[in-house]
Amino acid sequence: MGRPCLAVVRGDGGVGKTRLVAELAQVARSHGAVVASTQCFASSGRLALAPVADWLRDPAVGSAAAALDPVWRAEVDRLVPSGTGRGASGAGSLAVVDAWQRHRFFEGLARALIGAKRPMLLVLDNLQWCDQETLAFLAFCLRRSADAPLMVAGTLRTDSLGNEPGLAGWTARMRAAGMLTELSLSPLEVTGTARLAAAIAGRPLAGDDIELLHATTGGFPLYVVEAVRGTVDAVRETGDAAGAPIPAGDLTAVLRNRFEQATPAAQEVAQLAAAVGRDFTLDLLTEASDLDAAAVVRAVDELWRRRIMREFSDGYDFAHDLLRETAYAQISPPTRWLLHRRLAQGLELIHAEDTDPVSAQLAEQYARGGRGQRAVAYYRRAADVAAARFAHGEAIRLHRAALSIVRTLPEGSVRDGHELAVLEAMAAPLNARYGYSSPRLREVLDRSIALAEAHGRTDSMLTALLGLWASLFVQGHTAAAHRTAARALALAEPDSEPAGSVHFAFGGSAVSLGRPAEAVRHFELAATLAQGAHLLSVGTRPDVHGKAWAAHAHWLLGHDDEALRCCHDAITLARTLDHPYSLAVALSYAAITHQLRRRLPELRDTVAELGELCDRYGFAYYREWVLVLGGWCRADDTGLSLARRGIDNLKSAGSFARMPYWLSLLADLSAGNHRPGAARAALDAALVGGQARADLWWIPEVMRLRAVYDDREPALSRLRCAAEMASAHGSVALLRRCEHDLAR
Repeated sequence: MGRPCLAVVRGDGGVGKTRLVAELAQVARSHGAVVASTQCFASSGRLALAPVADWLRDPAVGSAAAALDPVWRAEVDRLVPSGTGRGASGAGSLAVVDAWQRHRFFEGLARALIGAKRPMLLVLDNLQWCDQETLAFLAFCLRRSADAPLMVAGTLRTDSLGNEPGLAGWTARMRAAGMLTELSLSPLEVTGTARLAAAIAGRPLAGDDIELLHATTGGFPLYVVEAVRGTVDAVRETGDAAGAPIPAGDLTAVLRNRFEQATPAAQEVAQLAAAVGRDFTLDLLTEASDLDAAAVVRAVDELWRRRIMREFSDGYDFAHDLLRETAYAQISPPTRWLLHRRLAQGLELIHAEDTDPVSAQLAEQYARGGRGQRAVAYYRRAADVAAARFAHGEAIRLHRAALSIVRTLPEGSVRDGHELAVLEAMAAPLNARYGYSSPRLREVLDRSIALAEAHGRTDSMLTALLGLWASLFVQGHTAAAHRTAARALALAEPDSEPAGSVHFAFGGSAVSLGRPAEAVRHFELAATLAQGAHLLSVGTRPDVHGKAWAAHAHWLLGHDDEALRCCHDAITLARTLDHPYSLAVALSYAAITHQLRRRLPELRDTVAELGELCDRYGFAYYREWVLVLGGWCRADDTGLSLARRGIDNLKSAGSFARMPYWLSLLADLSAGNHRPGAARAALDAALVGGQARADLWWIPEVMRLRAVYDDREPALSRLRCAAEMASAHGSVALLRRCEHDLAR
């Protein structure tokens, strides 16, 4: 364990994988390592990052986490509240907006896990059911802890891989990074089956029984264990070893036989436990059962002695998931309905002071118990908890589960109100997960606007319109985005805080439409009205973003000093806020401003800082700006390649805003590398695309650059057109460039 690594034991259903990892854990403990174990469940009732939370609750890990610097302790408290931090429930919607904080959140968790200053073994059983956020954190933690003595040991059932399509891609990436060691276990041969059976039964089996056992189980250790345990239990019941043959048939029959040998009370408790769908406590079983507490304890004790259940964490669980599935399959539909209701009520009573940790489980139990509206409420709360952990994919899944129930309600204002609330909450995680140009986000925003308009919900209308503006603008639908901003401006109260966000949106699209003077006025209003407010659809503060963007409008108007002041003010404000995403935006717009002014040293410095920030926090959109602007700084084949990659990435993401500007930089690089044909093609594409998308602010400059490749008369004509357009826009800076070329 000299450096971080991931070891995965693969195989079809069986106990061999778990035993092998258990032996590894025993060896690790004997050498002074901290061992923290957990497992994943097929049920969707656990919250995202639940395995990581289990590791953090280990006493050795918990004591190390308690000694962390407060800034990192606060991040751990998002997942495992200590009583002194804010916890997941306090992070709320801001955690969704500030997606950049996910990196810091993961950093805090990683510091807690390796803070014990001892070798660390993290055991994760049933990786095939692991949530995507836990997988993402594991990759982050192993990369981040390059020098730490850390090993993650997991078991993986290959016969269940189809249930988690994301897992295959994750393992492939870990394998390609050289961080994954895999050990595959095959079914046992006849001799191996005989040895395992003898170990379970406490005696050797006869030759005929061995052959039958191997044929029945296929040599899978789990099946062998269950078949032999069925025989052992039968011997215990009858006292007749000779009259207890090895069960034949499929595994389902073998497992059913195990339950049939239990008492009626034990079977009843097993069915109730199976309806829980995950680890359970005696308190919950007692609260939800018709049996008294003593009878429940006796039943669990019997199931434990029969090895149907085992101790897990601070409660119990089935020895393996196939036993749980068998017990649940024996419950009739109406009885399932009743059990799920009782379990939900029991969970509410036990967790009356704080239902957040079990909100997803409560939602699932109420949904299966036919209490739709209560299920919706808990699905929404569980989605908020997931968002507070930056588990945006999980938050989306939970919102969709709520939406599927809401849409079964009778048509009317009540259903529309519930649907609008879910859609509003879903927009932010959709944006964080898939980006501004996501068709899924667009669908949610369009539906939200329709519902809000139908029921006169102005506040909801404004929120959805701002989100739609951001989506349309980034996709390059400039005119449609501006119409959306104008619609929002007509709804907003003139001096309200939301009006500041609306003015920011209006000013932004006004710049791209070639109206810089109008844009400056709206940016100034945005900075005045929205000080300290977050623009939820974008994730930045309007007072930072607006100042940064206003620099471009000022430069176009010929206000060079004012443009520099806006850049400086935006960056200074972002630094004082300790808000990396706003700083990234301020630096991104400053980089464009430096390029517009052709100030290469300032551009290089700004791009370098921006690139480091994007790498640290995973900012995808502005990382492409780094590639294009950084490539333009190099002015060689390498720079050309970087710029082309950045533009291709933007196009692939459906982000066509400012595309004429980006293509003009590519054309400049192509010309400098003696590729006039490529330069001309890039400029022609910029002209066509810019006109089609009404992205007009840079078109005069594109026309000026394109005139270089024309003959004299066509060039003069194109330059005059460019000058006329720049003059109409009020773009003094671009008009000067056109006039200079015309005079020359």
